[in-house]
Amino acid sequence: MLGNPMMKRCIGMGALGLALLSAVAVAADPASESGVYTGHDLVVHAQARTPDQTTAFYLGRGFPAAMLKEFNQSCFVTVSMRHTRPDVVWLEPARWRLRDANGRIIERRDRHYWNRVWKAINAPHASRATFGWTQLPESRDLQPDEPVGGNITIVPPTGPFSLEFRFATGKNKTGPEIVGRIEGLVCQAQESDMVTGNAP
Repeated sequence: MLGNPMMKRCIGMGALGLALLSAVAVAADPASESGVYTGHDLVVHAQARTPDQTTAFYLGRGFPAAMLKEFNQSCFVTVSMRHTRPDVVWLEPARWRLRDANGRIIERRDRHYWNRVWKAINAPHASRATFGWTQLPESRDLQPDEPVGGNITIVPPTGPFSLEFRFATGKNKTGPEIVGRIEGLVCQAQESDMVTGNAP
C-alpha cells in the first residue's frame, strides 16, 4: 500500500491534509454546498477556520504558546481540491488572489513569512516541520484524480472575502488556464481563549 505513489504523496501532506482528503471523499453534492467551486472537471473546497479550531489542532500536536500566539495574528483557510481532467493541473497558491468586499487584495502569508517568524521566536524545529506539512504546497503538479489539501494563511480581513484561484494545466503548463472563485468566506476575530487563558 505504501509503495503506491499516490499514498506516498498523501502521507507527505500530514494529519490535516489526510483529514481533508477524507472529508472530500464523503462530501455531498458540491453544487449544493457553500465554500465550494465546481467546474472544468475540478472541485475546490475552501473554509476559514475559527481561532479555536486552529489553536486546538496545533495545541494537540504540542506546539508551544509562542507559536500559538502567532497564529492569532493570521486567518487560516483550509483548501482541498481534486480534479478528474486527463491532464496535469498545477497547484500554485502564489498565483491566487484573495480580495475583501471592496476588491482590495488580502496579503497571503507564505512559507517565507512563517520561516522568518519561526526564526525570530526560535520555534522548535519539530513544530516547524509539522506546521509545514499542514500548509498547501507552494507548487505541485496534480495528476488526474489526485487530491491535495492544506492551509493557506492570510492577514485577517474585517469582513467577507473571496478566493480567486488560477491553475495552469498540462505537463509544461501550456494547456488552458482554469480560473475560478469562491465567495463569501469569513474569518472570525483572531483571538483564541486557549491562547489567552480565558477558556472556561
